[in-house]
Amino acid sequence: MRKTLSPLLLLLLCLPLQVQATITAGVSVSDLNNPYFVTMVRTIRDEMTAVFGRDTRLLVRSSAYDHPRQVRHLKEFEAEAVDMIFVVASDEHKIGPTVKQVVKDGTPVFAIDVRADGATATVTTDNIQAGRIACEGLAKAIGGTGNVVIINGPQVSSVIERVQGCKSALGKYPALSMVDDSLNGTASVEGGLETMAYALQVYDDIAGVFTINDRTALGAEQALLQANSPALIVSVDGSPAAKLALSENRRHWLGSATQFPDKMSRKAVHIAAKWLETGKVDSVNVLIPTKLMTAENVKDSSGW
Repeated sequence: MRKTLSPLLLLLLCLPLQVQATITAGVSVSDLNNPYFVTMVRTIRDEMTAVFGRDTRLLVRSSAYDHPRQVRHLKEFEAEAVDMIFVVASDEHKIGPTVKQVVKDGTPVFAIDVRADGATATVTTDNIQAGRIACEGLAKAIGGTGNVVIINGPQVSSVIERVQGCKSALGKYPALSMVDDSLNGTASVEGGLETMAYALQVYDDIAGVFTINDRTALGAEQALLQANSPALIVSVDGSPAAKLALSENRRHWLGSATQFPDKMSRKAVHIAAKWLETGKVDSVNVLIPTKLMTAENVKDSSGW
């Protein structure tokens, strides 16, 4: 005998299921071998779960500072129909046309750490401030005189602005000589070692070194140790490695202007959530302040 369904059960079966869809984000950062970017990705993941209160999924890619690769990332994310994209731009201007097209197609793009033309919103460290306070500290530590080398890096907005801030600080000390600002340490330990070793061969009596990030500084430190140079290093990042070096009072380390990849990432996720809810953002450019971490205040520095 065939059983018939009750009218109430038939009605329930016809109602649409109220299932919360998974929130998906595409994330393209510069270097997943760098703990800074690993911290950034981990924070995005955790904050998305906390903010959206439902299942979240991240598609994570590393551009290795390669522009064509990052363009492919954004197109892949769009093809996957992600809800949002977080990007650390390999080149803020070159990536612009792709970013603008993705945004025009309806997917918001949030730039973190480095600006990206056409992004829905941008969250970065105040990199000019970071370079300025780092090199103010360096200039004072070496008595406002002597030769200073800047170990540069990939020409993204964060690096360009740090060097700009550093130069503005050094320019206030006429007895200082900035002997080179064009060496590219590739933002890596290996690059810092190679470029510092080269600078020590080319320039005499280097008193101070500014590096654009802590990984470069770690490499420069090795070269200075090998050459028994008295030069002091100042950097930008406030990484666990820099915190350890300063805690140990290692002879070459003067300080590191702190960055907060976790703060930047959390802020970016909250901006993205606001955009998804309202289609608007409160600010298109958000700067996260920095301060100089030294051996004197390292115990009080939160770091990342």
